[in-house]
Amino acid sequence: MLSVTFEDAWRVYLAARPRLPAFPPPVEPRRVAGLLDVVDGFDLVVFDAYGVLHLGGEALPEGLAAFRALREMGKRLCVVTNDVTHGPEGVAQGLNARGYDVTPQEIISGRSLLPEVMAQRAPGPWGVVTSHAADIAARFADCRPLGAEATAADYAAVDGFLFVDNNFWDEAHAALLADALAERPRPMIVCNPDVACPYKGRISLEPGHPAHELAERGLTDVTFLGKPFRAVYDLVGQRFPDVARDRMLMVGDSPHTDVLGARGAGMKVVLVECGFLAGQDTLARCREAGLLPDYVAKTP
Repeated sequence: MLSVTFEDAWRVYLAARPRLPAFPPPVEPRRVAGLLDVVDGFDLVVFDAYGVLHLGGEALPEGLAAFRALREMGKRLCVVTNDVTHGPEGVAQGLNARGYDVTPQEIISGRSLLPEVMAQRAPGPWGVVTSHAADIAARFADCRPLGAEATAADYAAVDGFLFVDNNFWDEAHAALLADALAERPRPMIVCNPDVACPYKGRISLEPGHPAHELAERGLTDVTFLGKPFRAVYDLVGQRFPDVARDRMLMVGDSPHTDVLGARGAGMKVVLVECGFLAGQDTLARCREAGLLPDYVAKTP
């Protein structure tokens, strides 16, 4: 798994604005002690996973405590995540192993949009870039796994790329995709639009990073499926049709995914400082990005 610095990830996020959804109007954030200070006004609490509930390892204690407290209060909960290596069952299993009591029906991600999007893709063989390619390739006609052992010839032989995750990547794997698109530009579907993610004390490079940079070079036309793009939030609305958008509260750690996506979908947002923005001047970074949350808290 490749890592990046915060400054490099931030640079890519700022440069990606032409490919991101429209920015919501500014608000003046209110600093709060934690999530429980503001939940009384909401009927559904929507959690991000990485950076809020965990950092790739054990549960974040504050996240686990807040999640359990909301369960005891009877609040309706769901997790909207760009963790798309596994389906809802696999994501729920991972969260349950960390102590979170969550069902697959409470997991929503861009991966759920794949059937409709793949049905509309251009004809011809597509390559699936992921550490678990076989299960996805088996679901869609003319899809070929492009895992750790794929060669330049394998990348050259497909007419488009379904980019799920790059967990297995090193510099050589990244070069395979870049070189293939430089040789012949082709479309790409990206299930995880994150540029970077806090992971076990470092910042991992996520699919959004190369996707935005390759699109900037004119080498690919990208379709993004997860946060901050609207379709994944529409899935939340379909799952909870009786809850008005302004009665939904998103808890996230990234201005360019959680704040942009949730506020653009009509939700309120608590931005926590224990994930992607750890060690940063949160409000200064949010103002620089032009993406302000409704609330800021050190932890959930």
